[in-house]
Amino acid sequence: MMNEHIGTIGAFNNVDEPQSKVMIEKGDFGPVILYQGQAITFVSFGVFVSLGALLGLINTWFYLGAYQIIPNAIQANRLAIVLALGTPLSAYILTRLLDIKTWLSGEKIFIDYIRTVSFGLWGGLVGGLLILTIFAFVTHASLFALLDAFALGVPVAQVMGRLGCLNYGCCHGKECSSHHQPGIRYHNSQAKVLRYDPNLKGKRLHPTQIYSVLANMAIYGTILMLAILWETRPVGALAAVYMGLYGLKRFSVEFIRGEYPRVYFFGLTIWQWFSLSFVLQGLVIFALVIFNPTFVGVAGPGLGIQSLQSALGVLVLASAILGLAYGTHGRKIGSW
Repeated sequence: MMNEHIGTIGAFNNVDEPQSKVMIEKGDFGPVILYQGQAITFVSFGVFVSLGALLGLINTWFYLGAYQIIPNAIQANRLAIVLALGTPLSAYILTRLLDIKTWLSGEKIFIDYIRTVSFGLWGGLVGGLLILTIFAFVTHASLFALLDAFALGVPVAQVMGRLGCLNYGCCHGKECSSHHQPGIRYHNSQAKVLRYDPNLKGKRLHPTQIYSVLANMAIYGTILMLAILWETRPVGALAAVYMGLYGLKRFSVEFIRGEYPRVYFFGLTIWQWFSLSFVLQGLVIFALVIFNPTFVGVAGPGLGIQSLQSALGVLVLASAILGLAYGTHGRKIGSW
């Protein structure tokens, strides 16, 4: 028989207590927990990821269809599913590698170490790039054309993802040093920021999630306008612009990011080094496509719409897979 408390809306102070005795907390930026059963918890972050993925995939698949980058619909559908499975896995693996000292030092036993729910955006980006590279090699599709298509979709997904971070309490900023600086506060004990550092409860933090939302919206607008107005652009130009802009954005915001863990090398965080490498890759791609260009053909909006219509079911499925991957926890939030 289904437990009568399954499906409770809100966030719980102590999920190990019987649910009927637990006080429901109001989320600071919406409810953190949407569903809680005996062995599974679903957080609202998964909904944001799913919506962002669907919006991003719609943009990408329209571009793929309009320029006939992947004429084979079956191959395109398989790519969507592989990305939905592979990117969260690579995002998880990167965070476990960066947190491996907690296991090696004995701070966590191995089972707790691998059961930690944690995803790194850079891990997802690297995994996605690897999947696209392999796909291009196997199918003989143009890698730069694929990257252009995803350069249009990824910023939209990141906008929704960072809104999810704001709600969930991850990817937050450092404590504000001045009351003249914009700030946000968390009081919900289930927010990730307070699960890692309860001392930050009620403290004013830099709203890095909001900065990232605004920056990603600007990046999306830039890529979209280039795609519309730069009709004779070289293949790969959109990808190069996205890599450069996103790398600069993340490098800058990282100075006021405050979440654990912060891994430094030569005065910069590991994410800043990733950002610089992204900028460098963008510059290299831009140089390649400017000095040895292959120009895009004429876009066919009707073909783009047809591509979306035929793939919509698969795109919804891929988005649902991503939402479940990022939103599902075990009985206790933060752990499987």
